[in-house]
Amino acid sequence: MRSPRWLRTRKPTAEELIPPRKALPKEARYAKMRDFRQAGVRFLDTAKAKGLEPHDRVLDLGSGPGRFAVALAGFLDDDGSYVGLDTSKPVIDVGNEWIASKLPNFEFVWADVFNASYNRKASEKAAAYRFPFDDASFDFVFSNSLFTHLVPDDASSYLHEIGRVLKDGGRTLNTIFLLNEQSVGAIEGEDSRHYAPHPLGDVARAKRADRPEAWIAFDEAFVRDAHAQADLQIEEIRYGSWSGREPTGPGFGTKDIIVATKP
Repeated sequence: MRSPRWLRTRKPTAEELIPPRKALPKEARYAKMRDFRQAGVRFLDTAKAKGLEPHDRVLDLGSGPGRFAVALAGFLDDDGSYVGLDTSKPVIDVGNEWIASKLPNFEFVWADVFNASYNRKASEKAAAYRFPFDDASFDFVFSNSLFTHLVPDDASSYLHEIGRVLKDGGRTLNTIFLLNEQSVGAIEGEDSRHYAPHPLGDVARAKRADRPEAWIAFDEAFVRDAHAQADLQIEEIRYGSWSGREPTGPGFGTKDIIVATKP
């Protein structure tokens, strides 16, 4: 049973939640204190603009060490909650030790699924992985730089799982690299920063043939169809500047952002 509202202590500040750099595993050393604050605020501002509410139950896929979690700590109310899911066990341990231990409605869960960078010993593939959560258990599902590292079968499976765990009327926001007429034309030359010459079937391209998960872009038609198959209705696409184009709307980062709802 949760304690009465008047007995609860104040929420910790962002400074009290951010793990010190020495506590971060090597795959999360990018997340310095300043980056925790700035990136988390950008994530939160965009999520709020796309429908996130203080009372929502939030799932953060590929959560990393918790930049979005730290920002959400000051936004979610007593009815809201957060779950971060990641394939890196050290990252999950850091999130639970420094963030979830101080926030009763927050937790980080390890996805023991194969990842070429963070969990190579796992036997289960992402395409067969089922999120360890009940159907219709989240209001908002968020990911940043997750789908940019998933091969097509894995991406389709993860979208299906997002559709499964979202409540009716729930929302999801994901970043991705979309291949369409404009972006493909902009990255064709070998001098392009995002030159991706290696096809993955006829629905995606990778920069590296030996490790495609390092950087993947998807054909937009494939992504739209995968959303439909997952019972997710795309509401908005904000095309980012990654390919050299001007962004088509506000949002964080240079990747494309897809906002979808579960009807």
